[in-house]
Parts: sequence; C-alpha cells; structure tokens
Amino acid sequence: MSSRLSAVTLLAVLLGAAPAFAADVSAFDPDKDGTIDLAEAQAAASKKFDMLDPDKDGTLDAKELNGLLTPAELKAADPDSDGTLDKKEYLAVVAARFKAADPDAEGTIDAKELSSPAGVSLATLMK
Repeated sequence: MSSRLSAVTLLAVLLGAAPAFAADVSAFDPDKDGTIDLAEAQAAASKKFDMLDPDKDGTLDAKELNGLLTPAELKAADPDSDGTLDKKEYLAVVAARFKAADPDAEGTIDAKELSSPAGVSLATLMK
C-alpha cells in the first residue's frame, strides 16, 4: 500500500500538481479573487516590515532582516548606502520580486506563480 501511495505522490509531482505552498495565496488575498496584485503584496509586506522592526526606528538592518536578503541584495536595495532599508526601499524590493514572479506581466500572481522560485522569494518578504 505504501508503494502505491508513493507512486501516486510521484505521479502528482510529475504531472505538475501545485505544491502545498500554493495554498498560501489566500493569506495575501484579502479580496479573495484567487490572485495577489502588487497593492496586496505591498500591504502584506508592509505588515511584515513592521513586525521585523522591533525598535520601531523605521528601518531594517541586516540583523533585523534575518537573512531575508543577501548582503548583495541589501546593498543593491539601499540607494542611500546607510546599511538599512526604510519601508519605501523594502517595498521597492517587493515590487521587483513581484515583477519577477509575474512572468506573463498581467499584474497579478496566482497560486502557480506564487509557488515558483520567484514567487517563493516574494512570499518570504510578505509572510
């Protein structure tokens, strides 16, 4: 029986069944249309920013980002080179990752797109 279950699981993977992460679209979809637009992504990311900013100074340093961005990504996202990201800079990273996760450029991300590597990268900044 377990070998049959394994075969079914393998078949589902080979046929492109959506991974469990795809269900997380609903966590970022307040209008419940099954997709995330940039405004919804940035609203979720804004809440995440606030959670990551325990000292409430309005910026996130590498320690507060806790690995969400590589040192190179942090440097690229920090145009004023102060070693921190303010909310505007953080949301610019979100917008760039949103664009990368939206290959059809329709302005929304569905469950399949959110489960792609670019979508997962975006979701890390929102959840």
